[in-house]
Amino acid sequence: MRGVFFADVVIKHEGRVISINGVRLLRNRRATSRQFTIPREIREAYGIKPLDEIEIISVEPVEITGRRNAVLNP
Repeated sequence: MRGVFFADVVIKHEGRVISINGVRLLRNRRATSRQFTIPREIREAYGIKPLDEIEIISVEPVEITGRRNAVLNP
């Protein structure tokens, strides 16, 4: 995912599937792997705490102009 700055991410936490659109990807200067931070509003809405385990279902690169657009899916 070189040259990509945002992604749509689908995660699973405690049996709930959560879609997050437009997550900003973090860069690592020395590796091609990418990381992301789950936005605060998503963590608070779903009760995701530090050290909780989540399953990453998918990460799809997207082109977004402007700010991140997180979406809460019940």
